[in-house]
Amino acid sequence: MRFGSQAEDSITHTEIVQLGFIRSLAQYFLDTQNGSKIKPDDFRQENTLDALFQIVHPNWKSEQLKLNTFPLKIAIDTIQVQNALVDLEAATKDLPTAHFDAESFVASNRRVMDLRKKVIEIVKSSKPDFDSALKKIGELLHTLQDFYSHSNWVEMGKTDVNARIGLEENIGRIAEPNQPTCSSNGCQKIKSSCNILESLFVKTCPMIYYDCKDNILPEILTQGILTSGYYANQYNEKKEPVLKPTNVAKCSHGSIIDTTAHQTPIGGINKDSTKPEYSPHYYFHLKAVQLAIEATQRFFNDLRKDIGNPIFERLFSINPTKTQLDKAAKAIAENEKFRFFSSTFSIGLSTGDAEFQQFLKGVLQKILNIFIGIRRSDTPTYDISDLVNKQPKASKGLRSALIGNAKMTKKKRLGQRRFRWVL
Repeated sequence: MRFGSQAEDSITHTEIVQLGFIRSLAQYFLDTQNGSKIKPDDFRQENTLDALFQIVHPNWKSEQLKLNTFPLKIAIDTIQVQNALVDLEAATKDLPTAHFDAESFVASNRRVMDLRKKVIEIVKSSKPDFDSALKKIGELLHTLQDFYSHSNWVEMGKTDVNARIGLEENIGRIAEPNQPTCSSNGCQKIKSSCNILESLFVKTCPMIYYDCKDNILPEILTQGILTSGYYANQYNEKKEPVLKPTNVAKCSHGSIIDTTAHQTPIGGINKDSTKPEYSPHYYFHLKAVQLAIEATQRFFNDLRKDIGNPIFERLFSINPTKTQLDKAAKAIAENEKFRFFSSTFSIGLSTGDAEFQQFLKGVLQKILNIFIGIRRSDTPTYDISDLVNKQPKASKGLRSALIGNAKMTKKKRLGQRRFRWVL
């Protein structure tokens, strides 16, 4: 089964990471290949990561391409795994600051700023720990991406990213603690039956959820005031409960597993998925994803400017060393699989709304193909159960998947990369 709101036709954090990085890598090649005979338009078209390298190295055969890109794919996979763990680890899964929940805009932005600072310090040190830096990037990107699916930025009609996040203290006007932000108007209560898997996951049947439109107060949107939803059973850094207020009309996150959705004002505002069961504002999912991809790309672009091309290349193993190539050859020979990285995902640098919406629908179809049995040797396993201390409870964000009912092929422990679970 798949946990939380990563329903099969939703685009998740891990996919957003990969798509954003491919865009950034295309920009990197555009900026660094000026002396070559490569056509800039080739990079602006929709490409996979492998296709980008093939443009730069047209003489590489398939096996050479696979070997030389493997270290970079490991780096991206590391970021994707750590991104997914934010929704599953005890320290962050119920922490509003890690998800821009409960109007924690100041603290969430500070988290992004602090992680960004740590990444730069690590990679610029005399003995850089690139693996640690990659993991912190994963944590940072999860919080950054959640801004677009958990806040009302999309509902305010914003068509560009919030460029202040992670760079400035003030990211915009924020709702006051005593300021109402939502109403129950526009939220339709829905009851639906459960199948066996849903009954195990949701615990209560029939499922009760809300389809909400225009439930954010008009004055909040017209005045450009930021708000985000409260979610059940969250705690701050001091382990104190963060509760949805009962004396002021605040928004809920909303979903079949968020009990605050039933508290006045009912419903919620999250855009984590295309399913109303998980996301009351499901119809804004693709718009939130679009902005999250653009914000992810911008982060990688800005990071390259801050640390310089040589360190950027080392951090992401763009030009792998002999040692890295030897390790890659061994991993390939042993058929080691990625947890989240998929060689099939592609994206271009175009940002036109109509074109981008069509592109996102294509990504959804690729994701669906993976989960209806069309599995290839390079299909990611989508399993990180060996990295989680205990089986996570149902969680709410653009959740990354754990696949159950799997066969375990082989595992290596004691610091070595593990072989994965496969269906």
